[in-house]
Amino acid sequence: MKPKALEFLKRFMALPTPSGWEADGMRLAADYLQPYADKISFDLHGNLHVVLNPDAPTRVMIEGHCDEIGFMVQYIDDTGFLYMCAVGGLTVPLLAGERIVIQGRKGPVYGVFGVRPPHLMKPAEREKVAPTELMDIAVDIGASSREEALKLVDIGSPAVVDAGWRQLAGDRVACRGFDNRIGSFVVVEAFRALAGMSPKVAVHLVLTVQEELGLVGGTTASYDVNPHVGICVDVGFASDYPGNDKKLVGDVQLGKGPILCFGPHYNFKLQEHVEAAAAREKVTLQRQVRGRGTGTNAWPMRTVRGGAAVSLVSVPLRYMHSAVETLSLADVEGSIKVVAAAVASLPAKPDFFPDPITAASKKKSAPARRGTRAAGKK
Repeated sequence: MKPKALEFLKRFMALPTPSGWEADGMRLAADYLQPYADKISFDLHGNLHVVLNPDAPTRVMIEGHCDEIGFMVQYIDDTGFLYMCAVGGLTVPLLAGERIVIQGRKGPVYGVFGVRPPHLMKPAEREKVAPTELMDIAVDIGASSREEALKLVDIGSPAVVDAGWRQLAGDRVACRGFDNRIGSFVVVEAFRALAGMSPKVAVHLVLTVQEELGLVGGTTASYDVNPHVGICVDVGFASDYPGNDKKLVGDVQLGKGPILCFGPHYNFKLQEHVEAAAAREKVTLQRQVRGRGTGTNAWPMRTVRGGAAVSLVSVPLRYMHSAVETLSLADVEGSIKVVAAAVASLPAKPDFFPDPITAASKKKSAPARRGTRAAGKK
C-alpha cells in the first residue's frame, strides 16, 4: 500500500468513532479528500458527502459506514465503578479483562473491564468466568467514589475498546473497528483514484453514520443522493479460521481477494460489470451468497425512493465485532482497484434494467412511469 494511503488509514483507525460520535473520523476524511472534490458537505445526521463531476446525468453513490460498535456510560455506583450499555452488537463475554477508553469531560479517560481472580472462584464459577450480560461487568477507571468519577466522565459518555493497530505476519493487520472504517477507507481511496480518471458519471462518495444502529445514515443519505447506481463497501465474514462452518458463510479466505456478494438483492448486470472491471485489474474476486437483503447500506440504496442498481463489495474479515478484527491489506487494495475501475468504466447513461423475460413482452407498450427506461429518475 502506498505510504500516503497507509498513513491516512492508521490515523483513521486510531480515532474512536462509535455510532453517533463519528465526527472526528469524518473531519479527517473530509480534509484528506479536499484537493480531489468538486463539492464537500455534511448533512444534518453527520454523513459526509463528497462529489466529483456533479453535473453528469447519472449519479453513482459509493458508500462505507464510518461508525463502529462501542458503549455509553449507563450508571456509576457509589464507589466509582462504571457500568456500560452497548452501542451496536457486542459479544459480551469477550469484554472481561479488556481495556476501554471513554470520551471524558476533558479528554480520554482510560479504564478496564474488571475480572475476579481465579483464586477466589469456586470450581463451578471458573467454568463461567466471563459474564454474559454487560450490566454484570464493572469498569474501573481508578475513581474511589461516584463524585470523583463524575469529575472525569458523564452519564452517556461514549467509549470503545482500547485496542489499536497491530501488525501481524505478512500483510495481515488486527485492529478494533475495521468494521467498517475499512470500507470507508476503500471508497475514500477509490474516490482519490477516480479524480484522475475523468469518470462520465457523477460520483457521490458518502461516509455514513450509525449503520450499526439500523442503517440510519445510509437511509437518509440514499434519500438525499437518490442514486441511479450504488456500490456499498463493507466487511464480510471470512471462514478460514478454526470454528467456522463454510456451509454457513461459504469458502472465503483472507488474501484471496475482495468478496462480491450475490443474490436477488443485487443487480445482476451491475455484478457482471464489477466482475469485468476486476478482471481488467487482475483482481480475483470471491463470491458470497445472500438469499435476502442484508444488514448493510446496500439495502437502503436499493429500496429508498425509486431504488438504485446496487452491488456489495466486501473486505474479508476475521473475528468481526471484536477488539481483534483481522484482515489482509492486499484484499483492501484489491477492493480499491475494483471499485475505482467499475465506476470509471461506466458509460454516461448505463442501463442496468432487467432484460424482458420473453420476446412477447418486448412488443408490449405501456405508459412510461418513473423508474422505467422511458421516464428514468429526475
